Amino acid sequence: MSDDARRPRWALVFLLAAVGVVVVIALVAVFTRGAPTQYAADTPEGVVQRYSQAVVDDDTAAALEYVVPEIADSCEESGIGTDDYRVTLLKTTERDDTARVGVLVTTVYGSGPLGSSEYESEESFDLVKSGDSWLIDRAPWQLAVCYELGE
Repeated sequence: MSDDARRPRWALVFLLAAVGVVVVIALVAVFTRGAPTQYAADTPEGVVQRYSQAVVDDDTAAALEYVVPEIADSCEESGIGTDDYRVTLLKTTERDDTARVGVLVTTVYGSGPLGSSEYESEESFDLVKSGDSWLIDRAPWQLAVCYELGE
């Protein structure tokens, strides 16, 4: 076999190996993007994150664990609905015994012929400190499991 015949074969092997490496790197990047940051449960961000996840999961009992007792005990459930929500943390302002957590609430409405529709709005949660933990005193209307929370 001549050198000319071997050269294209090695070039082809090298090219296929390079493509394989790029594909593996792309797959690793996609599968290791990871889940959203999990905030500590004893922070305002962590409380808002856990409350929001409970609301999205339609678990009112779990959501009420993060609400001030005065509201949770007399909760008149608002019936959140079936919209799909995404909640993104924007900013937290923490004081001695109060906190405000700003979020971006994205509501995704069903799908149509051109895809789904989305609406985004900046909202905020108000929290109060109770002992060593934070509790929600007011939530965005889209995520308020009780009417009293969204007022």
